[in-house]
Amino acid sequence: MSSLTVLTNPRARTLSAVLAATDWPEREQRPLPRGVHPQAAALKKHVADFKSHPAVAYVQAAVNADADLRPLFARAVTDEAELAAHLNSFAVEAGLEAYWAATDSAWVEAVSEVQAHVNGIDFATVLNEAFGAAPAELVILPNLAYPTTHSLGFGTTNRVYSLMPPRKAVGESPPWPFRDDRDYILRLAVHDFTQCLLGDLLAKNPSLLPESPVSEQLPADFRAEHPTWPRQAAELFAYGMMTIFLNRLDDGAGDSFALFERRTRKLTVLPAAITAVSNYLDGRAKSQYASLADYLPQFVAALT
Repeated sequence: MSSLTVLTNPRARTLSAVLAATDWPEREQRPLPRGVHPQAAALKKHVADFKSHPAVAYVQAAVNADADLRPLFARAVTDEAELAAHLNSFAVEAGLEAYWAATDSAWVEAVSEVQAHVNGIDFATVLNEAFGAAPAELVILPNLAYPTTHSLGFGTTNRVYSLMPPRKAVGESPPWPFRDDRDYILRLAVHDFTQCLLGDLLAKNPSLLPESPVSEQLPADFRAEHPTWPRQAAELFAYGMMTIFLNRLDDGAGDSFALFERRTRKLTVLPAAITAVSNYLDGRAKSQYASLADYLPQFVAALT
């Protein structure tokens, strides 16, 4: 049985601080400027004098090479030696220990708000259905700093993380508090855990996912956010998992979410993706598929 923990991680927060000193905050504001959490704005201001630190150049180079932040956060939480040395040096020079102590109440509140929403929620069952086994530990990291736009799913051995920002508001308004949107938290957790597990499967077995003309038919902003077909396919699969999970908790909640996403993001392929994931879970329960690896070609075919 998987355990579920909500907490802050000092290494992830230090990486957020370094990101605040790179050009990442400006990248996030394109193409649609919007307000960020006061903690993110304050952190950016705090680290503004440390942009010349070697850690900033190191992380900036990684961002320039691949805007996918998941590998960086995975390396951070596992204390990978090279990145850890940069983060430790930056934390000392930027006085982050004192900074986090002075601002900790907002982070403690975020953890408490997320924890209240996920108490008693069974994420492991749907992950078991899809992947054959859920990781031993599921960890949610409420994130008030950078990145501020999207949640991220990344993992280590037997542990999967969801790095989760609060839901963005309209324009320059600050994001909504975590306490105000239970479904947002639940669906992002499922999204991130799925994103990590499916991403790992595809990274180890890239031939499992056939190329598809669907990629070129997806909206431009979706393709910009997920620039490769494997990332796009994983995102579409995650949409199916989120929709099914929400419907199980509250009949119709997932359908309402999917309808909103299809209309606002112009994801015309979304109903087919959701149906394909539902068919897979039903077929897996009937032993029609040994694993997701067996079904992925059918999933892609169902999108066309």
